[in-house]
Amino acid sequence: MIGLAVLDPKSSGKLGFYAMTYYFCTTILAAILGIVLVQLIRPGERGNKSQVREELLGDDPKADQVTTLDAIFDLFR
Repeated sequence: MIGLAVLDPKSSGKLGFYAMTYYFCTTILAAILGIVLVQLIRPGERGNKSQVREELLGDDPKADQVTTLDAIFDLFR
């Protein structure tokens, strides 16, 4: 605050303009990157449940059971 108070109004206005420009540019870049990554990765998109179960678990009925350790790991993922 002291450093900003020492600057003349023209310099502080210029500094504020640079700060706002930087903020808006980084926000727009983050939004574009997010949209691109969602289009590439497609989170939440899966096949039907039986197809996913066959691919991941095979025919083992015990593999379909969720243990406490699995639930804790899911929290961290």
